Amino acid sequence: MIRVGSSFVRSNGQCNYLVRLFATQFPLGKFRTRDMTEVLEQYRHEYGEIYKMPGMFEKPDMALVFDPKDFEAIYRTEGVWPVRPGLDTVTHYRKKVRPDIFFSGGLGIEQGKEWAEFRTAVNPVMMQPKIVKLYVPQIDKFMDDFMVRMKKIRDPSTYELPENFEDELNRWSLEAICIIALDTRLGIMGNLDKNSKEHEFIAAVKSFFYLLTVLDLKPSMWKVFPTADFKEMMRVLDVITNFSYHHVDEAKKRLESKTNMQSEKEQSVLEKLIKINPKVATVMATDMVVAGVDTTSSAVTSVVYNLAKNPDKQELLRNELRKILPEKDSPLTPQNMSNLPYLRACIKEAMRILPVVNGNFRETGKDLVLRGYRIPKGTQVLLQSAFTQVDDKLYTNAKKFIPERWLKNQESELSKETKSVSPFTFLPFGFGPRMCIGRRFAELEIEVFVSKLVRNFYIEWDRPDLKFKTAAINIPDGKLQFKIKDVEN
Repeated sequence: MIRVGSSFVRSNGQCNYLVRLFATQFPLGKFRTRDMTEVLEQYRHEYGEIYKMPGMFEKPDMALVFDPKDFEAIYRTEGVWPVRPGLDTVTHYRKKVRPDIFFSGGLGIEQGKEWAEFRTAVNPVMMQPKIVKLYVPQIDKFMDDFMVRMKKIRDPSTYELPENFEDELNRWSLEAICIIALDTRLGIMGNLDKNSKEHEFIAAVKSFFYLLTVLDLKPSMWKVFPTADFKEMMRVLDVITNFSYHHVDEAKKRLESKTNMQSEKEQSVLEKLIKINPKVATVMATDMVVAGVDTTSSAVTSVVYNLAKNPDKQELLRNELRKILPEKDSPLTPQNMSNLPYLRACIKEAMRILPVVNGNFRETGKDLVLRGYRIPKGTQVLLQSAFTQVDDKLYTNAKKFIPERWLKNQESELSKETKSVSPFTFLPFGFGPRMCIGRRFAELEIEVFVSKLVRNFYIEWDRPDLKFKTAAINIPDGKLQFKIKDVEN
């Protein structure tokens, strides 16, 4: 092995390796039309279970790892203040462009002591199950409204949802997260004016995730000079920030004008955050709204699609749901949602096969040796778990949707196999101190959506297999024209 400074490369063909890897990234390179996931998989095939992506245009070198044992080594040594890089454009925007709003960069971009102080402040609000349970009735009622909307927009003869159903789903996820983060309903179901702030916001969020890939994951010269994509990112972030700040400010005024203050036990997420610090509330609520649109709708799409493709599993789930929802319009409650093992197994299995994200970013917390390579402390690493999650060497029929493999009270061979696989193989919400802080709220939204949909409709998919494409997160690459037929009872 040849070591150059703090980098690591193979001794055979070092120069050719770097040149070829560099060249394929540009618009005229061989991967110019390939999805990012396909590119990384091809590199894996060519260079192995660990390889270096050379830094360029003021970006550092990055190691990509594909082995769960390496994931564990990195997570176990990240320290009490893990560093998660990868959002340089957002850091620039919040620190340089809009410090008037962002006294803190928030959990996504702060590091070290600043990150720890912010996380410590919001953890008691964001991570407590009892606070999440307060939102079950509201999200349940909203899902009932959305199902009425779905019946209205489906084709009356084919029962197929319209070509623009992904837009409808994005509106649902925006409205749902605003119920939680902003204490309000936006009222955006139905035909949305293309000139409205809500339509502009949803479009901006979509552009945001695409531009993150272009500017922060792929080679870009924006740190050298402001490219067109960089200027568009600054515009998009302005749209997102102004929308979120406006609604946070309105929510704060609304809460301050309340004459009957609720008990602390019944206070909303936003009320509790404002009580901690109004500035913290603004940043946290903004991040919740931004992170809660495309991510949740993509997760829901993954689960619904897998159930549509596997009607036998869908019926097993429906039978479980009938026990707690005897009527189609029976409400979900924190109590009856406490025992839904098959629902959670279906969601977990869908997230394994079609995940929302391909992996996680970290900086190594200490010097490591991975697969014979020396990885110095502070090296940026991308843990590519999406590939290990569908590895036949780890899971039998790895690409097949089999929720039963996650049922803990079963002693089937698949269940035993899953228990023996390293938990670091599959971490949909990350690991350790920097795991997703919105996990419990995301799970609530997904569980309510899937439960009410399956209890009320037979879901079918008669079109070619749905593909996903990578735009920082994985999003559907095709029209979501599911068929939904009414369940008798």
